[in-house]
Amino acid sequence: MTTQPTPETLTELKFNDALRQTINQSYVPKDLPIFMAYVNEDGEPGASYRGSVVAVGDDKIGVWGRNGEGSTMKAIASNANVLLMYREPSPDHQRSLAVVTFRGKARVATDEAERRQVYDTMPQRERDADVEYKGVAIIVDLDSVSGFIPGYRLQMKR
Repeated sequence: MTTQPTPETLTELKFNDALRQTINQSYVPKDLPIFMAYVNEDGEPGASYRGSVVAVGDDKIGVWGRNGEGSTMKAIASNANVLLMYREPSPDHQRSLAVVTFRGKARVATDEAERRQVYDTMPQRERDADVEYKGVAIIVDLDSVSGFIPGYRLQMKR
């Protein structure tokens, strides 16, 4: 019987290459969108799956919103707190290879370079859904990241 190596625990809120790759490659090629939850302007929970989630910096996530007037944009205007979750099942679906929860404050990017970075970094099939570049970039300034990915336990906090 072989024992699994003890995973390294990351506590500093700073993406390493493995976590950045997990985020940026969740949707393509794995076809695993990231779940985003928020509180709408009426104080009710709302959620959606996002294929456009990307790491933008060492402690930020970018999300492309094709509809700048949509429910997510309205929600973060009244309450910036959001939660994003990622789960990657094992091939047999009997366990999880990765489970990550991201918590932070969302804002609509007003800086064109930040907006462009989210658009240019997200998967091509997401860019193809907004070829006219009409959407908005949501930046999530993270407060914490928890869970696990192969080789790492995540207990990261600002």
